[in-house]
Formats: sequence, C-alpha cells, structure tokens
Amino acid sequence: MGFIIYDNNDSPVVPMMLYMPSKIGAFGREMLKRNIGVVVFGFPATPIIESRARFCISAAHIKDMLDMVLSVISEVGDLLQVKYARHRRLSSLDRAFDHSVYGQMKN
Repeated sequence: MGFIIYDNNDSPVVPMMLYMPSKIGAFGREMLKRNIGVVVFGFPATPIIESRARFCISAAHIKDMLDMVLSVISEVGDLLQVKYARHRRLSSLDRAFDHSVYGQMKN
C-alpha cells in the first residue's frame, strides 16, 4: 500500500508512520469523516519527525471490515500524500492464498 508500518507480532496495535507533524490532524479528521476511529500521535509524545497513527486490530474484526478499512487508509494516504515506502507489497487480494497454513492447524 505504500505505508511504513512498525509491527510487533505480540501486539494488536499497528503503528503507521505519518512523519509529517502538519498532517497528523488532517489524517485523523479524514479518517473520522469516513467513520473510522484512529489515534494519532505527534510531538511531544513522539520525536518531532516520527508522527504516527495507531490502529488496534481485534479478533472481532471480520475480513470485510479489515479490507474496507485498508481501502479507506489507502484513499486518505493518497489524499494527504503520506505514503513513503519504497517497496510496495502485494495486497492480500493479489497474493495467492496459502492453504498449507490452515492444513497444519489441529482442531
């Protein structure tokens, strides 16, 4: 999608880097206009050039919800020009589904 994400496999919190302090308020407002709550952080809670948005993922979220939110995040990212990643991953819809992951799970 073009965003820089700092992930931690042990946490449901996903920090997405915005970097530009002047855009954190706009990002939060644009997401709220689209009915998506997001927490944005900037200076002094973070170093001045490490502004970020944080999303919390829950087991209660279904795939359709997550896909819709990712679409909106991408739309707002394009609008505000906050996509900084040099290499873009294929979206989950463009990648082949790996059935072997679920074949190893026991009931």
